[in-house]
Parts: sequence; C-alpha cells; structure tokens
Amino acid sequence: MKIFTLPRIIKFLILMIFVPIIIIIFSSRAAVKEINIKPKIPELASLNTLKPERSESILNLPAKIPLVNIQKALNLNIPPTFVGTEADPTDLLSNDKLTYEINRKDFSIGTQNNRITFSVPISGTARIKGKVNLGFTKIPVSARTNIAGEIFGDLSLGIDNEWNIQPNLNVSTNLTKADVPIKNVGTINIRSLLKKQVDKAINKEKPKLIAELVENLNLKAEVTKQWNNLHLSEKVNQDPSIWIKTEPQSVSFKEFDLSDGENVQSGIAIKMFVDTCICKEAPVINLKPLPNLTFQEQIIDKFLINLPVQVSLDELNNTLQSKVSGKSLSIDENLKFIVNEINLSALGEKVLVQVDFKTDKGNLLEGAKGILYLWGKIFYDQESNNLKVVELDYDVDTKNALLSTADSLLKPVLLKQIEERLSFPLDKELNRAKDEANEYIQKIKLPSEIDANIEVKTIEVEKVVVTNNDIYLVLLADGNMSALLNLEDRE
Repeated sequence: MKIFTLPRIIKFLILMIFVPIIIIIFSSRAAVKEINIKPKIPELASLNTLKPERSESILNLPAKIPLVNIQKALNLNIPPTFVGTEADPTDLLSNDKLTYEINRKDFSIGTQNNRITFSVPISGTARIKGKVNLGFTKIPVSARTNIAGEIFGDLSLGIDNEWNIQPNLNVSTNLTKADVPIKNVGTINIRSLLKKQVDKAINKEKPKLIAELVENLNLKAEVTKQWNNLHLSEKVNQDPSIWIKTEPQSVSFKEFDLSDGENVQSGIAIKMFVDTCICKEAPVINLKPLPNLTFQEQIIDKFLINLPVQVSLDELNNTLQSKVSGKSLSIDENLKFIVNEINLSALGEKVLVQVDFKTDKGNLLEGAKGILYLWGKIFYDQESNNLKVVELDYDVDTKNALLSTADSLLKPVLLKQIEERLSFPLDKELNRAKDEANEYIQKIKLPSEIDANIEVKTIEVEKVVVTNNDIYLVLLADGNMSALLNLEDRE
C-alpha cells in the first residue's frame, strides 16, 4: 500500500483545482479569437432628385440715358431757322410788313434742380417796310436790323405705373437785340413781336419733339425684352446634373435722377425667384408678362441664391483615417475598441458609417474583430462650422450579430465616442464651394444686352442634405447682381 505524504496531497489538490481553470481560460481565449463579426452590407434605394431650393433675388438695372441723346433730339426737332412775314405788325406804321430770318446754333444741355436745362444762341435779321403817317403826308420807310438772343427752356421727366414716359417741356425765347431804327420817327422795338412768332413756331414743333423724347426714352420696350429673356433655365453642372431657373416676378422703379450732370439716371429692380435643383430634366418655366411698375426711393442689388455644392466623401474619409486610424476607444476599464478604418458613404437620405475594428481586453484575452455598420444623420453645426454625423445607431444585421456574439459592443458609450470623431471642419470646403458657386452663376446666360456683374460675396450653409447617394451643402450665396442698361441713341 502506497502512502501519500501531506505535501504530495496538497500538490495533487492544487493540480486538480487549477489545471481545469487554466484549460478553461485558454479555451475561452481561443473562443474569443474566433469571434469575427461580419454582418450583411446594408442596402437602401437611392433618390434621384434634390427638392428644388427657392430663393428671391433682385437684379438691379441702373438705367443711364445720356443727356447727349436728349440734346440730339432737341437739335433734330427744333428748326434751325425761323422765317416769316407779318402784315401790320405795329401801329406806328401803316401798310407795314415785317420779314425776318432767325438762325439758331446747336443746343447745349445742363441740369438744375433735377431738371434738364438747355439753351441756344440765335441771331438773324429783320426788315420792316411801311409808311410813316405825318398827318399831312405819308413817308415810305424801309429799314433793316440785326437780331440777337437765345432760345432756352427746361425739361422734367416722369413715368407712370403703366410705363408711360411723361416729359414736361418748357421752351421760351429771349431777344436781346431787335430794334428797327426809322428815320424821323425813332426806333421801333420788335422784340416782343419776334418772340411771339418764334415761340409760336417752337410750340408747333413741341408735340413732335415730345414724341421723339418718349421714343428715345422708351423704357417699357427695352425692359419688356429683358424681362422675357430673364425667364431662364440653365444647366450649370453636368455630374451631378444641376439646374438653375430664374423667373422674374415684379419690377420697381427709382425716379429719374440728374445729379451727375451727364445722364438721366434711374434704377430698375427686377425681383426674381431663383430655383436650383439636382434633376435630370430642365425645370419648367412659367412665363409671366411684364407687370405694372411700383416705385421706390432706393434700388438695391441684393442677390441671394441657394446652390447645392457636392461634398467630397473621399476627402471626408481621408480626414477620418488621419484622425482615427489605429486609435483606441474605451468601452470599459477592461475593454479597448481599436479602430482600423472608418469609411462614410451616403445611401438614400442617410449616412452609413462602416467601422473596421478589433478589441483588446489585455492580458491573455484579445476579444473580437470585424465590421460594424452604423446609420447616422448629417448635421451642420453653425457654431463650430463643422459637418457632423449624429444620431448614430446600429444597422439591424449588425445589432443582431453583436447580440449573439459580443453584446459588450452595444454599449452607448461606444457610439458616443465614434460620433465625437465624425466631425469635419468646413473651412476648405466652403472656400471651394464659394468658387463653385461663382462658376455656376457665371453660367447663367443673362440677356446679351445686359452687361451683368454677378458676384458671390459671402456664403452660408443653409442646410446639409443626403440625396442621390451623395452629400450636398445647400448654400445661401449672398452677393450683388447689377447691370448697366444703356439706352443708346436710336438713329
């Protein structure tokens, strides 16, 4: 009979207790190593269009009508020479007759008190024939004299809400020299007589002159053409297919201003709806006829337009790799979640976050590895100017895989730490977006007669959307849109 000593018994008991534990530990470790989480890749149908974004803009058309145009109209329509014959013009002579010829030079134009002023020197000759009644006899006389003076006046312009130009024209004559010397009688002043005749001749021409001015200042015809041409639909980007549509809505008018001394100035503000969309076909344009005018003191050139600018997912993912690749996240004091790689993709209206990971429990235990699929929403944080993915949650297949194999990875603290790292500064993106916005706008083919200047000054992110499997910043581009509508002289 073999007798066990006490030390041997103790060793035996130790082996009986710890060897199974060691075996269990190593078998558990081997089991954990085998956890490989590979859920099915989520699928979601993509959307084809981005809902049209509407903004309201104002096209400022400062209208300049050079005063030289009005000067030409005056020179063309007021006769260069006034001639006439008057019988019995004065009581100082009997059987008298006055003949005259008055020539004018070219009109000169000026402004005063917001009125157009004009003047022109005149000169000529007059001859009077008749008989001086001396009571006992009548003596025939014939005398000639030189005439000097000026034609002068002013013109003010108005317009009614139906686009009718309303000129108010005043013309008068001032003669500084028109006295006929009559021998043995004295001097006969014929200035008032000649003034009356010249004013009469000019007033006879006024309707023609006013008609010429109205035609020369025909804003309605010009604005109607530009109004119709401003119903635009332009494709400004090929891939994705981005369209910009403009539809004018109303017209405001600033009263005529002559303060620069060289032009009749005004401002025409055309308020427009500007729609942008990511769509395959050109948006339908609703043609609206030119409406009646409204009036305002100031015309602004505020230009606002919502523009979708595509965010580069490649750039976001490159940024992610530099931030998180190889970094570990703490789920609890014993479990580390190590990120191998994170990639974002857009599906439908959501963002899919794919996380390639492994876990590390330290000591003898390593944990699991595999892929997690998380859904999130895109969000723009205005305060930090960062683009973020928020409201993360597990895809259904991912959650089911974790429930059966590694439920410790379902702790909210892990989602929170991943979400904190899905934040992207937009400074570079916005600079690029501003350049793209300017490029889009330059492709809007405004009427060729309008020398338009459209420039984006600042941009703000209105919202961020996910559509057509891409992420877009919908920007509010703020700038100026003005153009010169120069009504040239019509021959």
